[in-house]
Amino acid sequence: MSRLALAAVIFCVILAGCSREPAGCTRKDIVKIVSFELSPDESKIAFSALTPTGNTGIWVKDLDGKNLKKLTFQDCSPTNRIAKFFKKHNWKNFFEIDMISPEWTADGRISFCQKLSKIDSWGEHAVNFIFWTINPDGTDKRPKTEKDKISQRKTFDPINRAEIIGRSEKYKKKILLKDGNLSILDL
Repeated sequence: MSRLALAAVIFCVILAGCSREPAGCTRKDIVKIVSFELSPDESKIAFSALTPTGNTGIWVKDLDGKNLKKLTFQDCSPTNRIAKFFKKHNWKNFFEIDMISPEWTADGRISFCQKLSKIDSWGEHAVNFIFWTINPDGTDKRPKTEKDKISQRKTFDPINRAEIIGRSEKYKKKILLKDGNLSILDL
């Protein structure tokens, strides 16, 4: 009976780990930036980043590097807390949730994909994809509809995948994603 009680306590600690949005997210909450997209008005950058829990989330910041804001908190979900625990012990047969592929809609919202993966003895398999949109201030998250038209698309370059480059002609800036770091340089 004591093993069952101990397992229940561990499970409750994992579940209670992050029930609300963390206050004051900072650069230390980002391990590696995976992808980014410049807003249509070229004033903000939406990006997906790997967090310390090992999952990706969606973030936004101004082009000048200020006002960093985390928009998704699924990395703190019970599913991902359990996944982190299982990974630590090299166990298999669990699910994991990642937020990926930020894009801007024509009306200034951020569109992204919620990816549910299953990790088992055969590897990682995508199980489900749900597409969402959210305001850059983190409000009004809702399912993506046909009315949410994507305003920009990056060209895919299979040869030069080590770095991704974006440009803001309006603010005379070059955005470079290389080795998991996002740099904003003057043109």
